[in-house]
Amino acid sequence: MASTQPPPYIAMSRGRVIDLTMPNYYRDMLTSIAQEILRELSELEKIDLTRLDQEDFQEVIGITHIRLLNELYFCLGQLKARDLEVDVKRAIEDLRDIWNSFIDQTQRPSELKFQVEPGETRKQ
Repeated sequence: MASTQPPPYIAMSRGRVIDLTMPNYYRDMLTSIAQEILRELSELEKIDLTRLDQEDFQEVIGITHIRLLNELYFCLGQLKARDLEVDVKRAIEDLRDIWNSFIDQTQRPSELKFQVEPGETRKQ
């Protein structure tokens, strides 16, 4: 990441504000993205994901992953507009690790995790 200071906050695509005033703003941003998508997922879970057929469940997984990445790109774009460059590949990997940890902690189906590509290592 560049040495430029982040803005005090950025907004997610649906208006939720992420506070970037703390020293660990990068991790806070990624955690906020994951938490917001988990909230959206909990709305879908009201219909009981276990009752979906495999095709519909795969669609939920795909939409969830797309939402995570869209929010990440939306937030990174705001940082870039403020001359704060973030390594996109690293950000995706870090978000993946945070997301997968949340899936483990909440005991949701492991299929909701982002898969680690062969040759990649999981970071914490």
